[in-house]
Amino acid sequence: MSRRLPAALLAISLLSACGVADVGSSAATAAKIKAQEAEQARATKAQVEKQLEDARQQEEQQRKAIDAATR
Repeated sequence: MSRRLPAALLAISLLSACGVADVGSSAATAAKIKAQEAEQARATKAQVEKQLEDARQQEEQQRKAIDAATR
């Protein structure tokens, strides 16, 4: 029985190491996904800001055209 204990402990520690590697791999994957989501959010924000600026410019042009037409 005393010989089985070290073998059992070795088996347990090897299996535990596999679990730790899986957790580390999952954490790395989750971090990569979060980074991609953050980059996509930045791109979306930039696109929305450009659309808002384009709308402001269009509104200003329309205002100037109406101003010129009413003079």
